[in-house]
Amino acid sequence: MATRTAKPRKASASTSTRKATRARTAPARTAPPTKVTLLAGGNPQVAKADGDGPVQAYIAAMPSWKRDVGQRLDALIARTVPRACKAVKWNSPMYGIEGQGWFVSFHVFTHYVKVTFFKGVSLRPEPPAGTAKDARSIDIHEGDFDEAQLASWIRQAAAMPGWGSVEPQPKKAAASSSTSTTPPAKRGPTALAGASEASRLIGQRIVELGGWRGDTLARVRAVILAADSAIVEEWKWNVPVWSRGGIICTGEAYKNAVKLTFAKGAALKDPARLFNSSLEGNTRRAIDIREGDAINERALAALVRAAAALNTSTPPR
Repeated sequence: MATRTAKPRKASASTSTRKATRARTAPARTAPPTKVTLLAGGNPQVAKADGDGPVQAYIAAMPSWKRDVGQRLDALIARTVPRACKAVKWNSPMYGIEGQGWFVSFHVFTHYVKVTFFKGVSLRPEPPAGTAKDARSIDIHEGDFDEAQLASWIRQAAAMPGWGSVEPQPKKAAASSSTSTTPPAKRGPTALAGASEASRLIGQRIVELGGWRGDTLARVRAVILAADSAIVEEWKWNVPVWSRGGIICTGEAYKNAVKLTFAKGAALKDPARLFNSSLEGNTRRAIDIREGDAINERALAALVRAAAALNTSTPPR
């Protein structure tokens, strides 16, 4: 008798649907995170690389309370210097400005996190630790985070030529506009991008000048920015401008002098007699700083604060 061959059974619609559903809902397999080795003192060992990614990998591997310090430092630097570039070098996060150099880094030790400013000798007040020619540092222990002082140092350090060379940062892929139906968020009247561009141009001017004029412009810029955290940098008439509620002063470089012109200098008290130029006018006053001149930083900062106060004060009715 001939044997009948059984026909293969067809999968039911419900069975096919269940399989397809399981295929769609099955979680995607991801590679396990790379374990970061902790070196002596608990410092994370992260390969040298540019960009935010390696910095975040370093911070994520910082042990115990030091991770919070790393997160706060990273956020403070990004907020204070929006145009800062990032990298990990020598197992330390580093922050700098393209075309200007690196200005700060930090490193984990057993009992503290060391924050190093590469041009720390030029900061006011000078960070307390370090014996190198230019660099100064501060050790942050558990529960010890002076945000206001750190922000002031970061702001000053970013305003002057840094150390080494900063490479262009890897660009993030832009989100496709064709699939988005959400309109872009509106920006304020003065976009941060504009302020960052002005700061970049001022830094570029300092680098281009070089020599004593570049050093002088960098030094007075740091004093001005440290005097009042609300001061903003602008670029007008092809020169640096510092403003709060109006122009405080401009910074011009000539062959034999760096000139700070105060827009309302005639209305300011000048007990230290810093004004030594444009003395005949009814509005402006200027300070000419020549090669080798000492800068009275305390008096200059007081003059800057007085000019900012004058700009923001309510005029009498």
